[in-house]
Amino acid sequence: MKRNKMMTVTMVALALCMSLAFTQVVFASTAETFEIQVSVADVQNLYGFDFKLYYNTETLDLVEVIPELPWKLNMLMKNEVNEPLGVYRIAAVGLAPAPPFDGSATLVRLTFMHTGDGEARLRLADAALVDQSGESIRHEINGFQFQAVPVHDVAVTSIRSIPRGVYQGEPIDVTVTVKNQGNFIETFDVTLYADRDRSVMGDEYVIGAQTVVDMPGKTTRTVHFVWDTGNVEYGYYWLSAEATVVHEETDMADNILKFGDWIGGIYAPPRVRQMSNLLVSVTSTFTMLAATLAVTLGIKNYWFP
Repeated sequence: MKRNKMMTVTMVALALCMSLAFTQVVFASTAETFEIQVSVADVQNLYGFDFKLYYNTETLDLVEVIPELPWKLNMLMKNEVNEPLGVYRIAAVGLAPAPPFDGSATLVRLTFMHTGDGEARLRLADAALVDQSGESIRHEINGFQFQAVPVHDVAVTSIRSIPRGVYQGEPIDVTVTVKNQGNFIETFDVTLYADRDRSVMGDEYVIGAQTVVDMPGKTTRTVHFVWDTGNVEYGYYWLSAEATVVHEETDMADNILKFGDWIGGIYAPPRVRQMSNLLVSVTSTFTMLAATLAVTLGIKNYWFP
């Protein structure tokens, strides 16, 4: 009489990388059944997933599939078994107003029967985990035990200024948009710069700096600056912004946004222009008078020596 023993193998897909690939080799006697639990652990803001499980049809039969989706309102978009190719695919999303899922949960349970001698190979691959905005959630797997890998990542995404041209002394409103692309609450500084010459490094003018406090992961925030142009030289300016590097951050390329916006001109105030024009006019008048006087004296000396 053959034994029909249930063995459980748990595969935990950790939400922190772009793709998922994991091979499990199960040794079992013929006619034995075993269960595979595909799960997520320590995920934040999960709103959809899609992955495939490949299995060896020469030694395995997929006999039961039980999806266990982590949202109360959801849509099971794919729940397909391709027996000839030995592929199971599942894809699901949460539906509003269901909130994104945070934490750990089983996504699907699959029961296999070992139908022949030899290795029973299972491979989890072609995976995508996405958040509520549709962005990929990074994840990784290491051997048979999956551990959370911290993701600390902040970025400057845009700079917008109003108005784009002012008289010296008038304020310019500048909005810097920053994003916490990681999965930890972060506190960091944002510094706004103005630069007249893009080809010269180190000549930037610091407009101001502010601290962003306790910014949750996977969120966006705007930082507002008011540029006092009272002592700023006339001319056009390029604007850049930089977020300080947070603890254990490795992707620092997007911490600074160079030349994200521009100011078409800081001009001399109208009164200064009027005085300048008056000075030019007076200078021109004196120049003409001096020239006329010189000509008159020259004629007089010629005719009346």
